This record gives sequence, structure tokens and C-alpha cells, in this order.
Amino acid sequence: MWLKYNQFKVMLNTTEDRIVEMVAAKLQLPAERIRNLAIQHKSLDARHKNDIFFNYNLLFETDCTEYELESVLQRHPNLTVLSDVPSIAEISTGVNELRKKINHTSRPVIVGAGPAGLFAGLKLAAAGLKPIIIERGDGLAGRIEKVNRFWKQGILDPNSNIQYGLGGAGTFSDGKLMTRVKDPALPEILNLMVGCGGPPEIMYWQYPHIGTDLLREVVTKLQERIIDDGGEIRFQSCLTDFEIKESLLRSVTINRQTVIETDLLLLAIGNSARDTYELLVQKGLQLIPKAFAVGFRIEHPQDMINKAQYGQWAGHPRLGQAEYHLTFQHQPTGRGRGVYSFCMCPGGMVVGATSEIDAVVTNGMSYQARDSGIANAAIIVTVGPDDFRNLTGDSSVLAGLAFQRELERRAFQLGGSNYSAPVQKLGDFLHKELSGDFGPFKPTYLPGYTPANLWELLPPDLCEAIADGIQSFARKIKGFDWPEAVLTGIETRTSAPVRILRDEERGASGIGGIYPVGEGAGYAGGIISSALDGWKTADTIISKLDI
Repeated sequence: MWLKYNQFKVMLNTTEDRIVEMVAAKLQLPAERIRNLAIQHKSLDARHKNDIFFNYNLLFETDCTEYELESVLQRHPNLTVLSDVPSIAEISTGVNELRKKINHTSRPVIVGAGPAGLFAGLKLAAAGLKPIIIERGDGLAGRIEKVNRFWKQGILDPNSNIQYGLGGAGTFSDGKLMTRVKDPALPEILNLMVGCGGPPEIMYWQYPHIGTDLLREVVTKLQERIIDDGGEIRFQSCLTDFEIKESLLRSVTINRQTVIETDLLLLAIGNSARDTYELLVQKGLQLIPKAFAVGFRIEHPQDMINKAQYGQWAGHPRLGQAEYHLTFQHQPTGRGRGVYSFCMCPGGMVVGATSEIDAVVTNGMSYQARDSGIANAAIIVTVGPDDFRNLTGDSSVLAGLAFQRELERRAFQLGGSNYSAPVQKLGDFLHKELSGDFGPFKPTYLPGYTPANLWELLPPDLCEAIADGIQSFARKIKGFDWPEAVLTGIETRTSAPVRILRDEERGASGIGGIYPVGEGAGYAGGIISSALDGWKTADTIISKLDI
């Protein structure tokens, strides 16, 4: 029989290779009667700094007699009997469950080779539909070269950068795989990532991450899998037009010259494809403005965060680098706003992430080892259509884009108009003073930085909200308001500024054959939820074709 033990407590100094022995002792059974043990979920409980431990949900097989089982269940309320044999995923690099091939006259076109586009491509390729993924950026090697050139020399390629290229924006990030989405397809998505080189613990760890270095290996193998199954990826290929007749898609145009006849177009464009948003409005797709958040990157010494979060256990080899997830509701006399930490990167760095000329955008990035010694996160505040109109005078459906562009232009100018970012010590920001020498703790932003007063970058009410939020966070994490901490501006690409409306079958409202997917469409936020959205949309398409 199979049993499940929820919330099995394991102390820090106990290694995982002893779990079978511990379960057996807990149940008063010989260790050899605990078989096929698997970790279903693992989380860290650090609420009490003098008692930090891991909680595991465990699955295992045993041959208890009825008498033994009754006794064990009475003594252990967290133990349950499973009616069916649990599905413990077998690691694979392929889409195993799909054997039937679908016949269709035209090849689907997917715009974007980020998580949504790649996982939609995997599913469609496995179905025999031979998708064509078009990506305005480069493959991995060319993209890395151009990103490094931007960071070192300030030379930007608007089509191949942190936002565009194989893997999407997540390729240059912490590679976080957390999601609040609960979906039966999630284990399959994670399973594929492990099969393509991701660490096995992403299948069950509370805070899964890959790191930018391992993520690059994963997306390369995902690309190979798509090609092996009959798909195609065309780099330096930008969607510039598409034809609709009688409310049905007929063709797409790439780079203003190559026309592909197709009746299936998946828009996995990411949240930075502003020219594509403009094209969609022009062609009559239904878009609506969407609230998002903007702010600054904050940097602290990682040791400071570790000690605040883990107390005496900071530096323990089983803990790794500490993270944080902070929220605050700013409620002055007028409108309330949410302030929160976003995309926290332990042991990482702040990097230039613009995709437009004469603009500065920040992002956080870390490698799998998370060993830079610096903790960073975006501290951001929610904004909506009223803010867009107040700053830019624009009240159109694309006003959020104009809002982002204005802030990015201001950051570029405050930084010296050379892609350096404006930076300020936290203590000076709280006192609205210009920072001088940064001393030993310096900004990590590449290509470079310039001291500035960040109150000149965001509207005053947004700066007030961020300042109040940071001081609130200092009551939760000791030292968060350390005066020498560094703020870098500006973080604007937190999520899509619009939503492309979809019908009940995931298609674009009112137009047949077009499927908006992922973060750029406004239906996901992050690597995994985007991958899931692309995967499920591809599944919907396959189901419609397989009639």
C-alpha cells in the first residue's frame, strides 16, 4: 500500500539521506519496509529563528498489516492511505503522453521564443503540427554576445537583448519557477525542465529556481526537442503584419517581406513588444489597459539578509541564501496603493534590461550558485490608468506603454544619457538628498551608474509610497532600511501594461485563428505560469483540430 505523510519535520542538521530511517523510526517499522520514498513537497519554516526546520510531504510504499496500519494511523494524524498508486513523474526530455499525430494543412506560427512560445511549440510539435516559431532576437550564443556588449560598452541591439531572444526575458534573470497557479499540467512542465537539465528539486521545492546559467542550458535543449519533433525556430524574425479576411487569420508577414500562409497564430510576444501591441490595435484586436507596478531595485549585503531571516543559522549549508517576499498597503488621504518586493534575487546583481534606444530599465539576475554576496529585489508600487493619464496625458488603451516609456526616458537622462542608471543611497532617498561617494558598498548595475535624486524620476506620490513601504519592511526584516543600501532606477517591465482579450477557447475575441498567450497577453506572470499558458493553449488547439 501507498501512504502519504504530510508536514514531516526534518531539522537543519539532518540530511535527506536519513529520511527513510527517520520515517521508519517514527512509524516504529523496520527501515526496509519503507520503500520507494519520494518527496512530493519541501518547504522551509523559518518563522522562529531558534527553531528553523524543513517540512516534507512524503510518499512511500509499505507492507503494513491491517493491525499495524490501524495503530500507525491513530498515532500519526498527518499520515493518510492513498487509494491509488501515486503518479511519480519519470524524468523525460519529450512530451511523452502524446502519440497521435494531427493532420493540418498549414503550419502554426508562434511569435516569441520565451516560455509561452517554447512550451506551446513543444506541444504542437509533438502533435505533428510542425510549428514555426519566429523570434525577433538571436539564438543563445548571439544573444549573450550582444547582451555582454551592451553591459560592457553601452551598445544596444533593440532586437536582441535581455528582453528578446531564445528563452525570453527569463533567460537573464534568477530563473525563478514559483507560481501560485495550481494546474494538473504543472508537474509535466517541471518534469520537462528537469529532463532538459534543470535541477531535480524544482519538482518539489517551495522556492524553486534554476539560475540564469542553468536556464540557458534548459532552453537550448527545449529548442532541440522542438526541432527534433519537426518544429522550426527562425531567429531575427519579427512579426510586422498579418492578414485577416472575414474575421479569420489568413497569413502573417515577417520582417516586412516574408509571407507565411497560416490559419493559426500564437502571440507569445512577452511584455516588452510595444510595436507588436501597436500592430494588434491597428489590426482590430481587442486590448484593454492593465494595472502593473513600477519602482526601483534595492541592494543589500546578502549576509545582512541572511542574518535577519535565519538568525544564528545564517550561513548553514542546507539553507543557502535567504529570500524575502514583502508587501505593504500604502493608504494616505487619497488612493491606496500596494507596495511590494518583486523578483528578489539572492546573491545576484542588477543589470540593464532596456530594449529601446535612449531608455534605462533595470532587472535582477543571479546564477544558480547565488554567490555574488549581494541581495537585490525590485520595490515596486502599483499604477493604473489614472497614473498613465496624469503623467503622459494619454488615456488610450496603450497609455501604459507611454507611461513606461516616459519613465525609462527620464531614467536615461538622469543617468547621463549613456545607458548608465540613476542610483541613490537609501538613506539619502528617504531624506530626498543627492548621494555622494558610495563607499565600499556600491551599485552592481551594468553598464554603469550615476548618482541622482530618484524623486526626480517617479511622481512624488509613488516615491512616498515606496519610501513608506521600505520603512514598513524594516519592521519585518532588521536592517532593511540600512542607509547605505542602494536604490537603482527604473523597474518598469514587471508585467504587461495591457491584456489581449480572449474568448472561452483561448482565442482572440472576435478573430478566428489568433491565440494570445503568456505574460505579454496579460494572462501570466513569470516563467512557469507563462509556460503553462502556452502549453494549455496548444492543448486547446490540438483538441479543436482532432475532431
